Amino acid sequence: MTRPVLFATLLVLAMPLGAASPPRQQTPVLPPPTLEDPGIAAQTPARDAAPQRDPAAPPQAVPAAPPSDTDALPKPDTRPARDRSSRDAAGLAERTAASDVAIRKEGDDTVEEYRQNGRVWMIRIVRPDGSDQTFMDMTGNGRLTRDPNMGPVAPVYFRLYEWN
Repeated sequence: MTRPVLFATLLVLAMPLGAASPPRQQTPVLPPPTLEDPGIAAQTPARDAAPQRDPAAPPQAVPAAPPSDTDALPKPDTRPARDRSSRDAAGLAERTAASDVAIRKEGDDTVEEYRQNGRVWMIRIVRPDGSDQTFMDMTGNGRLTRDPNMGPVAPVYFRLYEWN
């Protein structure tokens, strides 16, 4: 028991010694360069040039050359990405008109199947509230996927209030 008490006493007595030491002086640091500073450019030594400069001398600032048209990078393609069906709305309407349509009721929903050459290429589900979901075979492999015109997220709608 005496050992922990002795250790705690030494710690309490040593605390003022550490706090009494004078704070260290910080060396002054240069501020960062501004946007208008020309900076330092690397100099390439010429073979028939004047004698080499002293390496101990501070570097000299050299103004930067103005950018030329040949140095410009090509601009990135910023057009929105579109898939085949959204680019060709007229083609989709033409294909829909040329298809055999089978309409049936499943519960409250109306299901419309669009077939060409005996293969289902689009299914449209219309709910009683008027909202619809469209699934299409975009690649011709028989897999039905969501219509890309409807966006990447299938929203969920709740009727909060209705009048008339």
